[in-house]
Amino acid sequence: IILGTGSFLLVILSYCLIIITILKIQGSAGKWKAFSTCSSYLAIVGLFYSTIIYTYTQPTSTPLEKKNKTVSIIYTLVTPTLNPLIYSLHNKVIK
Repeated sequence: IILGTGSFLLVILSYCLIIITILKIQGSAGKWKAFSTCSSYLAIVGLFYSTIIYTYTQPTSTPLEKKNKTVSIIYTLVTPTLNPLIYSLHNKVIK
């Protein structure tokens, strides 16, 4: 729990610093481009950590097999698949 929470807080802190830096950009076009890039990565990080938090904080008394399968699929398939897709969409050669 300590390692997971520590890494989560470090990621949140780094994104907060990125957002503060983006807000200091003068032009609106630059802000828009930076926020669009940052938001796609933040969505992947949020999806990754939300499945982890859900898995480890759910009550053990209730059997939630169907939900556990869905969370497992998101954690093991969706997040790793979306990550390279997002990186490739930001590549000028692929565009």
